[in-house]
Amino acid sequence: MSEPQSPRPFTQSGGTLAMIRVALVNLGLSMVTLSLWRFWGRTRVRRLLWGGVSAWGDPVEYTGTGKELFMGFLMVLVVIYLPLALGFGWAQTLTAAGDPRGPLVISLLYFVTILLVAAGLYRARRYQMSRTRWRGIRGGQTGSALGYAARSLLVWLLLPLSLGWAWPWGEMMLARYRFNHTTFGDHPLSCDAHAGGLYGRFALVWLSGLGFLLIAGFAVWVAADAASIGQMDETVATGLVVVILLMVSVIVLALPWAWYRAGFYRRLAGGLSFQGARFAADFRTARLIRLVVGNMLISLFSLGILRPWAALRTFRYACSAIQVEGVPDFDAIHQNTETGPKAGEGLISVLDGAGEF
Repeated sequence: MSEPQSPRPFTQSGGTLAMIRVALVNLGLSMVTLSLWRFWGRTRVRRLLWGGVSAWGDPVEYTGTGKELFMGFLMVLVVIYLPLALGFGWAQTLTAAGDPRGPLVISLLYFVTILLVAAGLYRARRYQMSRTRWRGIRGGQTGSALGYAARSLLVWLLLPLSLGWAWPWGEMMLARYRFNHTTFGDHPLSCDAHAGGLYGRFALVWLSGLGFLLIAGFAVWVAADAASIGQMDETVATGLVVVILLMVSVIVLALPWAWYRAGFYRRLAGGLSFQGARFAADFRTARLIRLVVGNMLISLFSLGILRPWAALRTFRYACSAIQVEGVPDFDAIHQNTETGPKAGEGLISVLDGAGEF
């Protein structure tokens, strides 16, 4: 039986009201359980997000559990977070006592933390992929979390040395590593995307950032001068500068950045292929701005409570934008023997407060 030919095979049909209801229930249960419910709450959000997605007419399923997330949290809390906290405490004691080893230990621990966060993000993605099923077939992710962390550290070291110009190359290199080690069943995806065509867009981002710094410096100087000669109250001057810079940032920073992100996502999607099918993405700057601004307002005015609704909007946008040329040879795909980690996302849960999804 041949697969239906559809250039946009992904849809997201999750209901907004259902997601808001889950978010409010999660809030109530988290308050009652002193935040312990967050692991099971996040699982409920994911099941709605994943379960609302259909690919080629068949639904996607999320099979992770709150218990797995909780066990991962406990394991990392004891094995990694507490030793790190003790190490930072010891280093600060050495620094306060004038011991030259203190700053060295702190610097070393910061590098270790960067590596651990990057490795934790990679393992979190491995867990999520292994708990994603479609037509009974599991997703997966191979590769080395430490190898990914080392690449991430390289990017962060090159950023200040290159005055930020290493970002497009570094971001695409990390994305390429993730997708080249992403599997569906026993077959991997392939990604050959490169950042070469992004530097024109990034140049505008870089120049707009420099321009914003100059504008901010001039606005602060004018406000400080007005306050010093009594023309304006210092508090009023500070508030006026903040308001002006927020308005200016929308045009000077947000628009060029959205233009760059749209180009990045299109180039990344265009470099993806799987079993004879080639991907593409119709990401547009204006739609991306509406999505990001809408999500920011939802999170801001709900104090973060309705972040799952923002996630649902992101899923909808991604599913509507992704295109596929051709249909993968699904008959050649069999179940992956790798079941993935038994516990989920412990490091990220400890370091960033678990998040919403």
